[in-house]
Amino acid sequence: MNNYVWAGPVGALLVVIAGLLACFCGYRILKVTLGLLGFIAGAYAGWELGLSQFHFSGGIALVCALVGGLIGMALYVWLYFLGIFLLGASAGAVVAGAFFNGTGHAPEPITFLAICVVFGVIALVAQKFMIIVCTAFSGAYLIIAGVWPFIAGTHNPFRIWLYPVHSGASGGLGLGALVLWLVLGLAGLSFQFRSGPRKVETKEKPQ
Repeated sequence: MNNYVWAGPVGALLVVIAGLLACFCGYRILKVTLGLLGFIAGAYAGWELGLSQFHFSGGIALVCALVGGLIGMALYVWLYFLGIFLLGASAGAVVAGAFFNGTGHAPEPITFLAICVVFGVIALVAQKFMIIVCTAFSGAYLIIAGVWPFIAGTHNPFRIWLYPVHSGASGGLGLGALVLWLVLGLAGLSFQFRSGPRKVETKEKPQ
C-alpha cells in the first residue's frame, strides 16, 4: 500500500476547514486566514516539487510539503503587505482557473500571470474590500477543492481547475464546480460584509 494514501482524505478535510474559515470569517481573523492560506499554498508547492523531483517518493514529498507550508505561512503573516499581495494574487489564480479551465479552456501563461498580478495590486490598493472578496472566493475554492474530488472521482483536490487534463473537470463537472464556487463565494462575501470586522466594545466605569 502507498505510504501516503492517507494524505488525500486528511488533506482534503484540512483544506475544507481552512476554506470555511477563510470564506466566512476571512476578514475578521485576517492573520489566521493569511497563515492558513500561506501554509496551504506553500504545502501544495512543496508537495508537487517533492513528487516531481524525487520520483514520486511520498515520504520526501510530505517533508517538502511541511517545509513549504511553513515558508508560505511565514511569508503571508510576517511580511504583511506581501501577504496581502499574495492573497490577491492567489484569488486571481482561482478566478482565472475557474473561468478558463473550469469550462475546458486553458489560459495563456502570460494572461494567467497578468491576472494574478492585477489582483495582487488591487488588493494592496483597496485592502478591506479586496481582502473580503479574495478570502470569500479563495475560501470557496478551498471548500470545493476538498469536497469535489470525492464527487468527481479525482485524487488531487487542487487540480480541479488548475490542471483540467488530469482532473477531467471540463464540461459538466467543471461547470458544476464553477456554479458551486460562485454560490459559496457570494454567500461568504455577503456574510462577511454583513458581519463586518470585529469590534471591541468599551464600557465606561460608573461614577
